[in-house]
Amino acid sequence: MFVNRMLRAALRCNTRAGEPRATPERNGRMVGYKFHRPTSGRDLDRYDGLSRFFHWVFAVAIIYASVMGYTIAHMARGPAHDFLSRLNMSIATVLIVLFPLRLGWRRVRIEPRALPGVSVRQHALARGIHTVMYMAIFAVLASGFLMVPNGYSFFGLVEIHTPFTKGPLTDTFFAMHRASCAVLAGLVMLHVLAVIKHQWIARNNVLRRMV
Repeated sequence: MFVNRMLRAALRCNTRAGEPRATPERNGRMVGYKFHRPTSGRDLDRYDGLSRFFHWVFAVAIIYASVMGYTIAHMARGPAHDFLSRLNMSIATVLIVLFPLRLGWRRVRIEPRALPGVSVRQHALARGIHTVMYMAIFAVLASGFLMVPNGYSFFGLVEIHTPFTKGPLTDTFFAMHRASCAVLAGLVMLHVLAVIKHQWIARNNVLRRMV
């Protein structure tokens, strides 16, 4: 009670001296003579929940599809080959639907605070690599869809129609798909190495931003 009376008296004195009056707020914190509410429950050092969802869905799907895609390429034609091919194409279809949503959310979301100890140049380089990675993902998804002749079954539930029949054009898209997959795999490895460097060498707990 005594502390509250003293605080109100100090605030009245400030007002008489021509300074703006600060109003105490419940559960607030004081900086100088001004009160500020704590920020919302959002952790400013982490990405939001939707960004984390997109990140891990794409990470798991891309890693799985990359490993399985190279495996399928060395398999003999047969029921197992056809099943795994349809599964890969079905997973890619989910990513095709989510990709524009992820891009749109990336443009409007609130970015977390920069990692401690990371220079402006390193931060700009990381953003550039992420942009190239998005471009590679787009190339992989687009060429993967266009290279499939005569459509495919989406998880055995519905037929997805593709625009081209087997021919030189689908062969060209297939070559583009293989090249873009190789580029994306290299970028993913670079991304993983950067995470290892920041998490266990620089020790700035970068993984916490996406978990």
